[in-house]
Formats: sequence, C-alpha cells, structure tokens
Amino acid sequence: MQELVIAFTNDHDDAVRLRDMGYEPIECAFGQYGSVLGPLALDHHGTESHREGVAIRACRDHWGARRKDPRFVVTGTPDADAVLAIVALAGLVPREAVSAAFFETVARQDVDPIGFDLLAPDQPCGLELSWFNQQPDVRPNEAGFRRAITHMVHLLTHGLTDTERAGVRASDLARRKKALQGTLGLWDAHGRPLPIQTDPSQLDSPVLRGDALSASPNRVLLVNGTVWGFDIWYRMAPIVVSFASRLERVTVGCPDVPTAERLLGEGGLLSVWPSLGTGWGGRETVGGSPRGARLTLEDARTTAKRLVETVSGG
Repeated sequence: MQELVIAFTNDHDDAVRLRDMGYEPIECAFGQYGSVLGPLALDHHGTESHREGVAIRACRDHWGARRKDPRFVVTGTPDADAVLAIVALAGLVPREAVSAAFFETVARQDVDPIGFDLLAPDQPCGLELSWFNQQPDVRPNEAGFRRAITHMVHLLTHGLTDTERAGVRASDLARRKKALQGTLGLWDAHGRPLPIQTDPSQLDSPVLRGDALSASPNRVLLVNGTVWGFDIWYRMAPIVVSFASRLERVTVGCPDVPTAERLLGEGGLLSVWPSLGTGWGGRETVGGSPRGARLTLEDARTTAKRLVETVSGG
C-alpha cells in the first residue's frame, strides 16, 4: 500500500497548487474564493452545494480510486464526511467494512443533522457515528486529520464494545446539557434582547421552524460553543452564531433551507456571507468565518448583530 499523504492548508491558492501537483482536494471550500475541485469534484459547499456529500460519493462511486496515489489536500475540521471519503478513496479498509447504511448516515448527518437523532433505536449506525464525533483530539490541522483517519479505520475494523456504546450515550446526554450552558445572547427580529431559558426542558422543545417559528419571537442566538450543540440551540432560535473558543472560529447556522430563506431571503445564508466579510462562506444553512482566521467572542457578537439587522420578521 502506498503511503498516505495529507496536506493541510487554509489558503485557496495553496490548495490549487497542490491540486495541480496531483493531490485530490477533499472539501476544499474557501468561502467567497470558491471551492478547489479535483477530478472527482469532492466538495459540496457554496456554489457546489448542489452536489451530494463527499463520503457518499467516495464510498458508492469511487472506492479505491486513489489507492495507488493516496495524496489528499484538505482544510477545515476533520469531520466524518471528509475523513470517510479519504478512507474510501485510499482503500484503507476492505470495501465490505463500510455499509451503505453507514455512509448514508454520515452524509445525512453532515448536511441536515437537525431532527436526526443518531441515538434513536431505529438508527442502526448512529452510535458508531456518534462515537467518532465524540473523539476529543481532532483539530483542523494535518495531525488532526491523521488522528481522525486512525479513529475511523479503528471504528470500521473493530466496531464498538458494549462499554463504548454505553459511554457514547452518557457522553451525548452530557453534551446536550452543556450546550445549554454556553448561551450568551438572544434577540428578536427587531434587535431587542430576550431572556434566555436554560432549563433542561429546552432539550425537548421543538426546533424553531415552521409553525414553531411562527409562534416564537426568538430569531438570533449567540453561544460560546464548547461542544457541538446546534441540535439544542435551534430549539432556542432559528439562527445561531456559535463561537468556538478552542478553535477561534465562528459558525453560523439555520436548521434547514426553508427556514433560512424565510428569514434571510432567497439562498438563505448564501446571500449573507458577502456582507460578513471576505472569506466567509458555506452552504445555504451553515458556514462560517474564513479559513485560518483567528476570531474572538466580540467578533461573534458583531456577527450576531449583523444577522439581527439582516433578518426579516419571518
């Protein structure tokens, strides 16, 4: 087997240079600079958001396509979608080790995680994906991608023990409660501050979209996200601005495209990114600050206020 080569960059031009050297770009989206695509076109952000996720295409259509030349250029966080794509393209595990149910679960959770309970009894691959998502040592750099790939190969090769499965459930409950503790500010469509409810009953509230959105004045929520908590935060507001202090980055999200377009106009967040500054970008429902930029909590607060100014009454 050829040596796996991972090149991490936060620079669009550097990704182009590596692509032209023969590296396959995996989710190399750089906001308003656009996506860097290789022969397999493995991105689905921004102007490429019409495409399926990268893992589902790598597993279904391109398994082992880079086995003889496993060089990849990556950026951002080593999430399950990007990491599974690399594992499949490089053929790091036997093809039969990855079921269609697993790569379809990865794809769905990556694009539309809200209201999709990975730990539901009828979700056969949710515990496995949750275990991967809970790994604490995956950062947006080359070493982080390599650790994430190691975790994914271990998971696909060995599965989970009963003890690990119980630990996944306990950790997820703790995550959900911790997500409530990070809320910092809540505003209505007119920019008026609203009281924040952090009672555990919020965990069972409906996501604010459709009829639930019509009945609520809540519009923009600011959080200091020490854990991933959008599945909880969207029960408090339909637009969430999350500051990740460990990564010094800001993520903005809406629960789905209809809600994003209802509040922000056609294209949802795609219409907002240019107003937030050069390099901001993502999809209609989620994205964030420029690759490699180091932001502060005050930057996140400024972003939240700009979104309050942008949002319609909904």
